Amino acid sequence: MTRAKGKVSKAKAPVPIAEASPKKRRKGAQPAESTTLPAINKIKEQAKHQHKHAQATRKSYDGYVMRGQQWLKTHFNSGSTRQQDGESLVVAEDSDAYEDPTFREALERIPNLYSDKALALLISYKCFHEDCGVSTCDGLSAAFKKLWEESAGDTYRGKWHYSDPRQRWEGNPVCSAEVQDIIKSVRHKANSDGNERTHSIAMTKGHMDRILAWTETICPQVQYISLISAISTGNPTPTEKTLTLESRTLFTRVLMNLAFSSTCWNLWTRCFELIKLKRKELTIDHYEITPVLDKYLNGESLSMKDLHTHFQVFLSNRKGWQRKVDKGVKEADLRCNRYNLYPQPDMLSCDCFFWLLLWLTFLESVHYGRPLDPEDYVFPSVSTNGVIQPHEHISHDTVQAWINEATTAAGIPRGPGDSFTTHTYRRGGAQWRWMFAPIGKRWTLAWVRWWGSWAENENRNTLIRYLLDELHSYESDHSDALCPTQQEADGSLLGEHTLAKPVCTQDLQMMQECITADVAVLRSDVRRLATAFVTHSTGSEPWQQSFTPSSCPAPPLPPINSTPQPVTTYDHFFIPSAVSTRPPSGPVQSLSQITCNGTNGFRPLPKKGLLIPDVPVQRTDGSFPPRKDSWKQIIQHWLKGDPACGLHLPLRDWPGEWIRGKNKDLFATKYKQRSVIALEFLERYDGNEAAFMAAYPEADDGHTALLRAINRARRARGDILPRK
Repeated sequence: MTRAKGKVSKAKAPVPIAEASPKKRRKGAQPAESTTLPAINKIKEQAKHQHKHAQATRKSYDGYVMRGQQWLKTHFNSGSTRQQDGESLVVAEDSDAYEDPTFREALERIPNLYSDKALALLISYKCFHEDCGVSTCDGLSAAFKKLWEESAGDTYRGKWHYSDPRQRWEGNPVCSAEVQDIIKSVRHKANSDGNERTHSIAMTKGHMDRILAWTETICPQVQYISLISAISTGNPTPTEKTLTLESRTLFTRVLMNLAFSSTCWNLWTRCFELIKLKRKELTIDHYEITPVLDKYLNGESLSMKDLHTHFQVFLSNRKGWQRKVDKGVKEADLRCNRYNLYPQPDMLSCDCFFWLLLWLTFLESVHYGRPLDPEDYVFPSVSTNGVIQPHEHISHDTVQAWINEATTAAGIPRGPGDSFTTHTYRRGGAQWRWMFAPIGKRWTLAWVRWWGSWAENENRNTLIRYLLDELHSYESDHSDALCPTQQEADGSLLGEHTLAKPVCTQDLQMMQECITADVAVLRSDVRRLATAFVTHSTGSEPWQQSFTPSSCPAPPLPPINSTPQPVTTYDHFFIPSAVSTRPPSGPVQSLSQITCNGTNGFRPLPKKGLLIPDVPVQRTDGSFPPRKDSWKQIIQHWLKGDPACGLHLPLRDWPGEWIRGKNKDLFATKYKQRSVIALEFLERYDGNEAAFMAAYPEADDGHTALLRAINRARRARGDILPRK
């Protein structure tokens, strides 16, 4: 008989519940033995502080909290809240709340019964005593609200009150009546002081047309179109022999401005989203794009196939993108922030397909002499001497200066409190697509929400402010009641019923009068153009003409209609006369006047690709290192160069001809200044940083202060002879 084998129970070794798998360990997870629950809690708090809010927001909030806590503690340093000069922190003489020692800790991470009073005092001091604005009030309240909300779970969230069952204060002190009354008082004070309400005007298509026509008066398209066409055909003559530094600077500003504004208007981007755009975020198939761009340059009509050619832009810095990633990227979300740009030849002023490609071609061929690197900015910073800094993007102030100059010079009116800000393109583009585009081309609200990157569950007030409020204002506005032709905007959506009404005799008479007036203007323009052609027929090429506003007479300015009518043909490239404009009366400083230096003409174009980076060099995250380290970057540029910034050859190895001749005005002074600092450190102090800093403590104030100190020392040593 076979003996049955008894089952032997094998005890399994216990597996630690927190032990990481090999896959997780490869990804950086720590084994269970190296962590404890308090350590994990510490990691959790650090992660919340680091990743919950944007870096700039976190830094701003931390600054508000730190300064507020320091301000409160200064009133307790002497042991009493009463000041020596008779002033007191107390509000009422019969109150002893401010003498309580716990009042000193009222603005700390854990609030107490005096936290609402302390914050109200802080806001009152900043906004009523120091006369700060509403933004300071909002910043303080938001910073302390976040501080207390995140201090103990749900304990300090909601209405500020005392809980009898728990015998403690709960809720958020910012939500108390004490603080809210002060916030309301600050807002009322700002309104009663007579401050004008500022409002960002939407950049309409009519405004874009007028700005394009103004740029035509200061820099005719025939000049840079002929230049780029010659370059595309392989003829380097224009850039090497006839293009000057002044004309290149003028072309750079005009083309960059047109490319930026048209792209911002079509993609509805905020300023910070577009200025950080890099070449790697553009997907361009040159095999398909180049023939279409050539047709643009040659003034040829686009076929239906050409109108379906496109390239793609990925906005990696789009606001709200991080929120979508937090929810988990789904297959449908992979297309978010990716926009296909198609030709729009019937809207030349807003045709970012053309202007962006034209700007990239100009940047690569005229400035760099090479294709853009993936990390190069599409809209780079331009130095005062006209040299491009490919790894630094343009600033918000530069964009705002463009807008101010263009809208003022184009004669675009604005009302009291109205202003054109960097947000004006986003408002104008959204309103055009939803309300003012021709019938049949208007977008649905779902399209608008997706294109503007507004989340489905985002606060609807944003869309209402952009679209519905503007629509209601348009349909309920009767300020145009005296107009001979009534729009009747309240009769249907945007007054569309007027477009379907039969034509009456009065309409035909008005149309005849308009056509007669336009024909008279056209005859005048033809006679003037014929006279100018005879006068300037000297055999010179278009890019060799003088770059002055008088070289291109402008046709008269037409009125801007509230509902612009589209141009239905595709067989033109240059600006149609219907959107041309005459510069406003009075002296207007043009770009050519701004960029032209000297009294005897233009400077020759420097060698392509040469660059001495500005210091301190901008980091990859957009920030700058402290000024005390700028002299060290100069030493690096002198000895090793900086290929990431475009300095491929160290400055000490530059041949003499690179800083002489046509490059002298751009690089000679900067090269000399860098050499003085570098040689002083390397030769006189043998690279000894301690001795160098002891001799020149001014280095902590930046390289400019250091240069002045070195020159003073050189004059004292007799290395620099005084001028007689």
